[in-house]
Amino acid sequence: MKEMSKARIITKRSVKSVINERQILAQLQNPFIVNMHYAFQDRENLYLVMDYLAGGDLRYHICRYRKFNEEVTRFFVACLVAGLEYIHDKNIIHRDIKPENLVIESDGYVRITDFGIARVWREDNAQDTSGTPGYMAPEVMCRQNHTCSVDYFAVGVMAYECMFGRRPYVGKSRKEIRDHILSKQIQIKRQDIPRGWSVEAADFINKVSVQLNYEFR
Repeated sequence: MKEMSKARIITKRSVKSVINERQILAQLQNPFIVNMHYAFQDRENLYLVMDYLAGGDLRYHICRYRKFNEEVTRFFVACLVAGLEYIHDKNIIHRDIKPENLVIESDGYVRITDFGIARVWREDNAQDTSGTPGYMAPEVMCRQNHTCSVDYFAVGVMAYECMFGRRPYVGKSRKEIRDHILSKQIQIKRQDIPRGWSVEAADFINKVSVQLNYEFR
């Protein structure tokens, strides 16, 4: 059960985010997301009754193991894509795909959580720029209209991180990360592919983690 203090929500100016997450989750029910079953409140708190997953988030496992082999990464990505396809069919963009928002079940399956900044897609969405630097697609960071492709950009970044144990785009500030993303597209060369990984896996990451919609200006 997720318990949220009303006073803290107001102090952090998160009222819209909490309401948005509640409304989004009410539309969703899928094996590859952390589903909401009930929502209620009392005087002090809001409560969301969610699926319980005991395996921890993917960030915890990346910190523990640093990187993964292709078979494990392929399984993670398959679960993630299955969840995203369902979400996108509902015309919803998650907009914050990252290891912290991927929770693992005790049997290893991955589910998507945290829909606080998810949005129902609309054509004029250039101002919807929230997200996590390093996983944000360039069209979002540059305040351009975007589609569900921004979630797949984050999938590629995450797969790269699983392959090499580090993110492809880094920086000490949001601006530095943005500049890095705009100046360097992911391009894993054949000689850089780790032992045990296939050319096909590297090709997938190269193709999905490019600036899909961004037009250089």
